[in-house]
Amino acid sequence: MNRNQLILLLIAIFSFPLIYLFIPDSQPGSLSSLEGVTLSNFSGQKFRLAGQFTEKPLLLVFWSVTCGTCIEEIPFIIRLHEEFKNKVTIIGIHPPGYPAAKIQRFVKKFPQQIPYMLAIDEQSTLIKSYEITVLPRTVLVNKQGKVLYDHLGYAPENEKEIELAIKSNL
Repeated sequence: MNRNQLILLLIAIFSFPLIYLFIPDSQPGSLSSLEGVTLSNFSGQKFRLAGQFTEKPLLLVFWSVTCGTCIEEIPFIIRLHEEFKNKVTIIGIHPPGYPAAKIQRFVKKFPQQIPYMLAIDEQSTLIKSYEITVLPRTVLVNKQGKVLYDHLGYAPENEKEIELAIKSNL
């Protein structure tokens, strides 16, 4: 077994626990409101989503530092932030279970500064409500939590399509 095959095998082995992380415990459903949704920043401080971010629609970007496609998508999300920052609030949502300090280190070392907010969904409220089982996933919601647009995955050739879909739902 060569080095590349060993690396792929290790990635596959370590990916299986992440699959179980995203399988909802209870029957998922869309949120009737963002009230009660609490997220954490990388310092462990909790904040209520509805209390701070209900003036504009929210673009929830579900991602992980362990997801290569998610990392590839970050520059695109930065561009979306620059284009839509007055019309939509973007929050990068990381699943629980990965050390916050390692996520913070990743963000500091990332080649571009990430200008949008990043948070951890410690209770998996959003992950379960929006049935997030595969990353990356981008969900545009109104202030009540109703889905206006939902996109799974990332490919550079789909950027214009995603941009137009978001713009048409604002």
